[in-house]
Amino acid sequence: MRLFFALALSGQDKLKIDEWRNKMLPALPHPVTTTNLHITLAFLGEIPNSTLETLTELAAKIQGVPFCMQINQTGYFPKPKVYWIGPSQHPPALTELVEQLRQRLRSAGLPAERRPLQAHISLFRKQSINPPAPLCAPDLALQFNSFSLFESKSGSKGVQYEELQRWPLTNRGSVRERLRKGQF
Repeated sequence: MRLFFALALSGQDKLKIDEWRNKMLPALPHPVTTTNLHITLAFLGEIPNSTLETLTELAAKIQGVPFCMQINQTGYFPKPKVYWIGPSQHPPALTELVEQLRQRLRSAGLPAERRPLQAHISLFRKQSINPPAPLCAPDLALQFNSFSLFESKSGSKGVQYEELQRWPLTNRGSVRERLRKGQF
């Protein structure tokens, strides 16, 4: 199974992003299909089916709070050749969520990213050069109340992402405050 943890976008948010992409950017090859838009928290890659239970157990222990993220910049990752949109600043709740997830993955002996977080939504893949700047920068406020485990499936219609499980982000105090109190 090819798995990753991510923030799922609502259907309405996906449509807003697609509308912005179509109005503000030139028609570029290899767009990410609207249904696949998301924000990756932790990419795991190929994981044996037997590890799925471990992943769901560790995710269930993660505590976070709902948050809003302002998507207001574009970017380009040259190595994977991806053009993206994302926040210029990460909300503290997102940073805490990712830190918890990475820590729990490492503790379980599973792959966890070590590079600094750059939350993003991939819009185009296989871009050999950084595409031109958009007509206007994105200005989208996205609300997140949960995080999910997804499976990436390749098929005749391309890659599709299937949500396997979702965990709520609750309003039970800040994560750092609860860590200090030993509530994990």
